[in-house]
Amino acid sequence: MLTRPARRQLAVALLTCAGLCLPGRFAHAQDASPAADSVGRRRIQPLPALGSSPESGLQFGASVLAVWTQPARTAARPAWVQGSVLRSVKAQTRIVLEGERWSAGNARRVAGSVAWQKFPLPYFGVGDTAASSAEEIFTPTGLDASVTVQQRVRGAWYALGTVRHIDQSIVADTIGVLRDGAITGSRGGRISELAIGLTADTRDHLFMPTRGQWITLTYARSTSGLLSDFNYARVRMDARAYRAIAAGHVLATQLLLVGVPGEPPFDQLALVGGGDMLRGYTRGRYRDRWLAAGQLEYRTPIAKRIGGVAFAGVGVASPSVGALFSDRQLLPTYGVGARVLLDQRQGTSVRVDYGRGRDAASGLYIGFNQAF
Repeated sequence: MLTRPARRQLAVALLTCAGLCLPGRFAHAQDASPAADSVGRRRIQPLPALGSSPESGLQFGASVLAVWTQPARTAARPAWVQGSVLRSVKAQTRIVLEGERWSAGNARRVAGSVAWQKFPLPYFGVGDTAASSAEEIFTPTGLDASVTVQQRVRGAWYALGTVRHIDQSIVADTIGVLRDGAITGSRGGRISELAIGLTADTRDHLFMPTRGQWITLTYARSTSGLLSDFNYARVRMDARAYRAIAAGHVLATQLLLVGVPGEPPFDQLALVGGGDMLRGYTRGRYRDRWLAAGQLEYRTPIAKRIGGVAFAGVGVASPSVGALFSDRQLLPTYGVGARVLLDQRQGTSVRVDYGRGRDAASGLYIGFNQAF
């Protein structure tokens, strides 16, 4: 049950986003006539950016989302680019440029992102019993960039390869194990991950899927001495399914498994929390070598451009894959949210979610498009 302050926060955030983001006020689009569809359609949405999460508080800045609907003859999904500059009330700065493009018939996808940040974050320790009283604050400053190429192998199956590079320094802002240098990666460093994987994608829509599945399995490796200061691997399995249960009503599910064996820096362990999975916990409130989590979300229309969601999930963090299925502390979440539709055809939207977890954990999240 939402408290009165939480309901007020959610209402204010939704009204703010609705006022800022409804199409026609800040958006520009090409001619949407059938003739224009034969050559594609572009929508550029420069928006005042308003975001929120437990680790950052409110964030303010500017964002530009550009979406290109490909010509009908290409049968390709939309291409998009988003650039954002954000500053939070906790003196955090983040500058991001990201996007992706699909080839004709969706045979190939190329995606990339580059981000610079100076972003103070909390560290509570490793394991699912980390106490809130153990909180330390650290500030990573630097660059995080990645490029992914995805190529169809057969039908809905794709092979993919990803290169990711991180170059950052970390400063411990409070007294604790990070300042003592007792934790791997407590001073920052360079990371270069090379990943390969397989993806199956049968979603009917890129931004607002109502049916189909998206399943991906990847293996990444960081090798000390090869543009990296750390030696570890990363295994990730992410499975999502969407089912339309009535007109405009969608049931979405997600299962996630992340493993990070080896000697990873503390900020590259499997993390609990964030705006996408296990909403309600501060990102990194719990962290360990392995994480298993799942969530269920019900999406329903409310008004012409307004939709609502209700979600629930649970996760476990452990030092080994075998320990995931032992007597671990369950990390449940639940919450509600709203969606403000920006573009009916392209399916882009602004989302506002409020989630709660165990031990009175809670968080308000504002961002673009669906959580998953």
